[in-house]
Amino acid sequence: MTKNPTPDQMHQQLEFLESRIDALEDRDRKFRLITEHMPDLIWFYSIKEMCLTYISPSVELLLGFTPNEVMNTPFRYILTPDSYDFAMDYLRTELDRIRDGKSNPEKVHTFEIAYISKQGDTIWAEITAVGYKNKQGRFREIIGVSRDITQRKRAEEALIQSEERYRTLFETSMDAIYITATSGRFIEANPAAVHLFGFGTREELLQTPIQSLYLDPDERKSFQKDIEKNGFVKDYPLKFRQKDETPMDCLITSTIWKSEDGIEMGYRGIIRDITEQNRLKAQLLQAQKMEAVGTLAGGIAHNFNNILMTIQGNTSLMLMKTDPEHPHFQKLQTVEQYIEYGSELSNQLLGFARSGASEMRVTNLNRLITSSSRMFSRSKKEISIQTDICENLWPVLVDLGQMEQVFMNLFVNSWQAMPHGGKIYVRTGNIHLTPRQIAPFQDRHGRFVKISLTDTGIGMDEEIRQKVFDPFFTTKKHGEGTGLGLSTVYGIIKQHGGYVTVYSEKGKGATFNIYLPASERRTEERQRISDQIPIAGNETILVIDDEQIIKETGQIMLEELGYTVLTAESGAEAEKIYIENQGRIDLVVLDMIMPDMSGSDTFDRLKRINPSVRALLSSGYGLNDQAAAILERGCNGFIQKPFNLTELSRKIREILDEPANEPSRQE
Repeated sequence: MTKNPTPDQMHQQLEFLESRIDALEDRDRKFRLITEHMPDLIWFYSIKEMCLTYISPSVELLLGFTPNEVMNTPFRYILTPDSYDFAMDYLRTELDRIRDGKSNPEKVHTFEIAYISKQGDTIWAEITAVGYKNKQGRFREIIGVSRDITQRKRAEEALIQSEERYRTLFETSMDAIYITATSGRFIEANPAAVHLFGFGTREELLQTPIQSLYLDPDERKSFQKDIEKNGFVKDYPLKFRQKDETPMDCLITSTIWKSEDGIEMGYRGIIRDITEQNRLKAQLLQAQKMEAVGTLAGGIAHNFNNILMTIQGNTSLMLMKTDPEHPHFQKLQTVEQYIEYGSELSNQLLGFARSGASEMRVTNLNRLITSSSRMFSRSKKEISIQTDICENLWPVLVDLGQMEQVFMNLFVNSWQAMPHGGKIYVRTGNIHLTPRQIAPFQDRHGRFVKISLTDTGIGMDEEIRQKVFDPFFTTKKHGEGTGLGLSTVYGIIKQHGGYVTVYSEKGKGATFNIYLPASERRTEERQRISDQIPIAGNETILVIDDEQIIKETGQIMLEELGYTVLTAESGAEAEKIYIENQGRIDLVVLDMIMPDMSGSDTFDRLKRINPSVRALLSSGYGLNDQAAAILERGCNGFIQKPFNLTELSRKIREILDEPANEPSRQE
């Protein structure tokens, strides 16, 4: 039988209960004060009911839900699917371990998980969770704290993406990217660096100190001094060598990298190979220089031909009036001969300038090469010329005289490179050129005829090879050569729309390759004129030239042939004279290059006055594109200065003797 407590005992029990209730209420209030003001999310999760039994007010700040909206709900409502699956798998695994005695329920677990906010955003959190046992020692609940790590996760993701971008850039960059220690040992190098220095593998390059890859030790010292002074260099020109000793022109951008405490650790940077860029730049400058020199050469040749025209005209007149038995007759013929030599020199300049007179004919070059080879061999017995002729060589449209000059100049050049005799090999063939196959600035491609001339001479170094087509450049002593032979070859081939290249090494001879565009037309036979006697006439001719002395000389020459001559020194004056004498002027001899009004404009004005006007175009430049355009518009013929009396008379008669109702024909 139980004894009833005394009043004092009951009072003591009541005080004890009240103190325990006060303690519990105080502890609960303290807990709520803590959880309500903590930024971290605190929650209780019931294993039995599989739902949240408590969640702190910070859930509203973190996820946008009120505590009541998520209380007593499964975790899956506030977790991403992947995180929920992970959490449930983790929980099931841990419960199995606890049942098997392999884990302690009160063990602390830490992992990352992704919540879903009320607005649908993903919020990453770091969870610290621990199992909770009741008084009976049963594991029924999990207490967890979730800390917002969304910003950290975003930073980590950005860092990963940045590293991936860097790695992609590093691996795929066309420029070499490297990191070296202060000793020069490679620490890191991308595939482009391995390729740049000619190594087979990255490991092979990493075992090679960068100092051994510099071509010029003095350049390396200068580079080292500059980077140590400034801490970095940008687009610094340096020469490197590949594994096989091939030199390279490079630009390097590099910085010194240091440890956190400021100690220099090494260098990192980018190396760009500009060898090909420099080569193309040099070729472009060379092409521009040749173009400029060609323009200058054309101007010089034009003025020189005007001077020779005056000398030639007066010499022709004196020869007409001089008895062949007179002692001065032979001297005048000598003067005329040297005028011809001067004209050939001028035509060489015009050929280089791509302005020489052309008599274009479709031909097979095999015959010309064979005849030129035989003729040269007969004069130089110490030189053996061997030919390898393509039987089905495509025809080309060329000036035979100029092409003969090309081959003779090349033969002479090879002969001079073999002072003790040697061999010349000439080969012809057909070839299809693709764009930029033989030169960076090659604009024509398709069917070409290739002529290769190789000698066994002394060869040339790279410096001489690059200058070999420059006019007046020669390695011979003063008085032994003009330096125009190969420049003339270059000009004539360019004038024909072709290309010429040279390959040579010191002591290993030289090979000149000529490429001429093939023609679709059939070959033509050259027409020859045997009769060189001046032909007289009695028509009226208008001579137009801005050079007073040439105009007067032309007038005298024509008057000696029996013509009536009118003269004008400008296009405007010629137009006025032609209007006044239109009914009696049979032919106009027209200078192409004149100030104020050019020969082209003058011809157009005269043609408007009289559509049937007959004109002979004259120029010291030769039959260039400008002259050809005038001929296309109806000009009847062309004659290049200097010309003698016979040439002038025949050209005039060719035009005047054509029936008036038939269009003129240009040979």
